[in-house]
Amino acid sequence: MTTVILELVLIIFIFLAVTLVAGNNLSACVGPAVGARILTKRAGALIGASGFTAGLLVQGAGMANSINRFMPVTSIEFQVELLAVAIVIFLIAHLVRLPLSFSMSLVGLLAGYALAVGSITHISLMTRTVAMWIIAPIVATVLSYYLIGYINNRPVKDIWHRIRTYKILLLVLAFSTAYVSGANTLGLIVATAGFNWVTVSIAVGAIFVGAFFLGEGTIRRVSEEFYRMRYSNATVALVASSILVEVAALLNIPLSNTQTTTASVFGTGVSYKTKFLSLRPHLIIVLGWIIAPVLSFFIGYLLFLF
Repeated sequence: MTTVILELVLIIFIFLAVTLVAGNNLSACVGPAVGARILTKRAGALIGASGFTAGLLVQGAGMANSINRFMPVTSIEFQVELLAVAIVIFLIAHLVRLPLSFSMSLVGLLAGYALAVGSITHISLMTRTVAMWIIAPIVATVLSYYLIGYINNRPVKDIWHRIRTYKILLLVLAFSTAYVSGANTLGLIVATAGFNWVTVSIAVGAIFVGAFFLGEGTIRRVSEEFYRMRYSNATVALVASSILVEVAALLNIPLSNTQTTTASVFGTGVSYKTKFLSLRPHLIIVLGWIIAPVLSFFIGYLLFLF
């Protein structure tokens, strides 16, 4: 394939990857606000897409540092293969209903490739990334557990004032959670293909396509789940998740918001000692966190060999 054709294919894959991730992540970002009837689904899609875009434009370029550490020298052929494989893994996982993180799969592919070509510059970054993947869910769980306990133990003087406060917080968090996802996960995708005005422009268009044409279909389900969690649980879960993903973005470490959000939801759930909490869905998600990077690592290694 000529270079021009490869560049065109790369742009198409950037568009597809960002569209899928934006559509998939939108519901977790704006679902609580939609479930609380603060926003309509359309308004939620607009705020989510705006948050994704702001995060990508303001902090997304930081992910280029991580990409350059993994693959300091690469070809456009590998960039195309990398995104193609990551998209296929994501789609297969979606079809079999196994929750896999796109960013974790992408990092696994990069690490496998880096090992195959003998690059040692990525070792320290890989160590910090894996450490973050382990530490962040634990911190999210503990932080959510104690924060929701503190909130629930405080006496309520004006219940309607507290509800109004939660609604305002959920509205702000709808944007901020999308922002950190745009800065981290979407920034990582764009940086894989080169962070420039062409790739960023394509990504911004893909964000709005994903938000409005793919994201709205899953908002209702997730918003209802968050709504049943109560305002306080949803607020705490999103606060903890946003803080951790933003810290990772500042450190240029790829971190999936599905990790932190799921762990935060679990932390708020176990705080209710009188209620039954099903561990099965959480264990399935944790299994996905292990499968995604390990499987992708071996595929990335084989990509170089073949």
